Order: sequence, then structure tokens, then C-alpha cells
Amino acid sequence: MRKVIKRKLYVISVPPKLSIEKIYDKIASSIRAPYAEISIRGGRAYIEIVGTEAEIKDSWNRVRNALQDLWELYRLETEKEALIESIVKEAGRTFPPESLVYALKLKGYDARLSDDKQVLYTNAPPSVVVELARRIAEIIDEIRFRVKGTAAKRMVAAIAAGLDVDPEKVIEYGISTRVLEESDEGIVLREEWRRALRKVAVMLKGAELGFE
Repeated sequence: MRKVIKRKLYVISVPPKLSIEKIYDKIASSIRAPYAEISIRGGRAYIEIVGTEAEIKDSWNRVRNALQDLWELYRLETEKEALIESIVKEAGRTFPPESLVYALKLKGYDARLSDDKQVLYTNAPPSVVVELARRIAEIIDEIRFRVKGTAAKRMVAAIAAGLDVDPEKVIEYGISTRVLEESDEGIVLREEWRRALRKVAVMLKGAELGFE
């Protein structure tokens, strides 16, 4: 069956203040059609897609979703809130939202989650939020065979990312304060993870942190 090739132009608003290169890359990586032309000017993206009807429709849906994620990051900068899902997409990794909140607090920012844990509220710049989220995911990968239990991993990752220290140092201090202990299965948590986090973070930072 012969494929019918079409050409369609879409115009869509793009977030201000973001670099044109970032917006262009986000759009270009979303397109699944054989050919497209993209130009960005005056706060709008002009996207001409060439392909079959199915390829054009799929590409346009992907572009809209990608730009929605960028608008969420812009909302984080302007309104100080963003969907966790959008941060996950920008970081390229999944991570525990609670770890991100405490890592941001350790960096000196305000941070909290919505009741359903789907939205982050923080005064941290989007670049800091995304980088910390990515680092937390990396740390959890690093310690996944050494530290046992979701809460323990969450605590170690939050402190290591928030204070920019090696996770092994966090584990060392955790054992010395008796909030972590060695077991036959690995490193395990001995008490509630937020309380444990405060104890270890205070020791590492050398001052009271004033968590709620």
C-alpha cells in the first residue's frame, strides 16, 4: 500500500527565558517523522512536519508533551512549583521526591511536597532542582547493593546529594551515630528515616539545620 506523505505547519507558544537551543533540542528530539523544519521567534515555535498522517500526529503529540514539561520548569522558576513527573522527565531519572525535598533543604532552600506528593514547591532554581534529582538517582544506584531498605536509601541519598559528600561518608557517620548498622544483608536503618537524617546531617554539617 502506497504511503501518502503530507506536510503540516504547527505554531505553539514556548516558555520565555529558556535558551532557544534548549527549546529547539526538546522539539527536535520529540519528532518521529522523516523530516521537519523548526524555527523559534517572537515567543513561538513554528514546526513544519513532513511524513505520513500517523507520523505527523504522533510527532505533534510528542512535541506538545515535551513543551508542557518545559512550561512546568518555567512555572518552577516563576511560581515556585512544578510537577514531580516533569522533573523526572527533565532529569532523565526517577528518584524519591522526599529525598529531593530534604536535599534542597540541606542546600538552604525552602522545599515541600503537595499532600499527594505529585507537586514540588521550592524557591530553588530549576537547574539546581534537576541536578539534585539526577544526583539522588545516581547515588541510589551506587548504594543499591550495600544499603538495604527504601527508607535507608532515601536518607543516604538525600544527605549525600544535599551536602555534596560521598555516600560512603554518610554511611560511616550513620553507623557512628547508631542510626545505621551493619547486618548480614547489608546496611540497615535503625530508626525513622527523617529523624535519622537530622542526626547524621547535623554531624556532617556541624550545626543545627532547623528542619521542621
